Amino acid sequence: MTASAPAYEHDVIIETLGVTKQYGGITALNDVTFRVRRGSVNVLIGENGAGKSTLMRLLAGAERATSGTIRMEGRELDLRSPRDAARHGIAIVHQELAVLGNLSITENVFAGRELVQRAGLVDRARELQQSSAAMSELGMPLDRWALNLPAETLSLGCRQVVELARSLACGAKVLILDEPTSALSASEAESLFRVVLDLKARGVAVVYISHRLHELMLLGDYFTVLRDGRIVGESERGKIDRTWIVERMSGRPVETTASHHQRASSMPSVLELTGLCSRETGRPAVDDVSLSVGKGEIVGIYGLLGCGRTELMESLAGLREPDEGEVRVRGIKVKLDSVSAAIRAGITLAPEDRQRDGLLPDLSIAENISMASLAEFSHKGILDRRDTMARVRQLVTQLRIVAADLHLPVTALSGGNQQKVVLARCLMRRPSVLLLDEPTRGVDVRAKSEIYKTLRELAAQGLSVLFTSSEIEETRLLADRVLVMARGRIAAEFNADCFTDEDLFAAASPVARVGA
Repeated sequence: MTASAPAYEHDVIIETLGVTKQYGGITALNDVTFRVRRGSVNVLIGENGAGKSTLMRLLAGAERATSGTIRMEGRELDLRSPRDAARHGIAIVHQELAVLGNLSITENVFAGRELVQRAGLVDRARELQQSSAAMSELGMPLDRWALNLPAETLSLGCRQVVELARSLACGAKVLILDEPTSALSASEAESLFRVVLDLKARGVAVVYISHRLHELMLLGDYFTVLRDGRIVGESERGKIDRTWIVERMSGRPVETTASHHQRASSMPSVLELTGLCSRETGRPAVDDVSLSVGKGEIVGIYGLLGCGRTELMESLAGLREPDEGEVRVRGIKVKLDSVSAAIRAGITLAPEDRQRDGLLPDLSIAENISMASLAEFSHKGILDRRDTMARVRQLVTQLRIVAADLHLPVTALSGGNQQKVVLARCLMRRPSVLLLDEPTRGVDVRAKSEIYKTLRELAAQGLSVLFTSSEIEETRLLADRVLVMARGRIAAEFNADCFTDEDLFAAASPVARVGA
């Protein structure tokens, strides 16, 4: 996967010069000079809260700097809105995709900038032609019928292609990709990488933001590291390694490994599944799954998007009632026909999408942690606020949640700390089994390390953990035992440190049919 770099690779197309951004008394960016080079992949790295999103909002016209200037191709820009940025060829694809599900693919590509005929009517024929060309350029050729399909019928990877097509159709010179692979399968991510390299070869300047270091090392040409609103490192490919990145992100060496422990054979199984099946529109999303998790054991389920891992977690959490099979917790058969039934059985879930399913943004940090446990701290209908807050503070300390005030909105926290809040709410119930679906999605290296450490400590105290991940590195670092899912089934099983990356990927691939 290589692309020859054009002669103008080193040209700076857009740059911020001494930019500072303040919100009240808080400085989000401090004297930042950031250069984006034409025909290159410009990697921007930093922990959650480092200022990456603020800097990108400035470039995309969604925010205005408190001081400093933005220059593009040698001329100073005054970006007052995203529409201004788009007129100058600056486009952004956010981690949370902005595709409108009820509109067609073509309507999404031209949303807000429709092509109009002289009579004032939308020129559908020209829009279809141009959207078809853009989708074909991105490796997704579609006929007229498909281009008129509602976007909600598309997979997540295809919806992302639609957003990219929107950027291409408006003639983007600078394309900002914010965590573009956080919810993509391995094959969809591979397709995206090819698109990025193709855009680079055509002279587009790509700003690439991700917490997945292997992606950055694969694609990046120029690397810029932000920490606490300042640039603390800049370098070119070939002059850096992962250690260079991690040390500058954190300001100190970061522990990136987790010490495995193997549970003693005498340890009882806390969670046991036998022949679990869950169907979705006629096909088995979870197909005859049997597994066990011992006391104090961390079991990882690795699988590609669509393998059934999320559906398995939802079945165990009471979000979807299994059609067949048996579930036992501490030897007692349980019926998981509701979330409350799962919680009573001692099972809690931290969902994959914390923004949509895990947090209530209008509530405070403390309220988000305690909201599922109020009955436990209530006597005759009266909530014991002192005991509730004591337990909340205990969990905040245990999970190393960094918060100036627990009564602030949960949205005031970084992504890593928001994820810890979701974990705290699960632990507030004192569960026997903790379910984690993609536990560190969109979380920076330091926060990942802290979450891994916390989960190890909880397991050492006897908590049983079952987690899913699409990241091989995370699976290797965290799990005592790894199960691989494909087509809704357990395709393979490995003990910690007894497998290669190729072993996991081969077992997870639908083509491999391992264990089928």
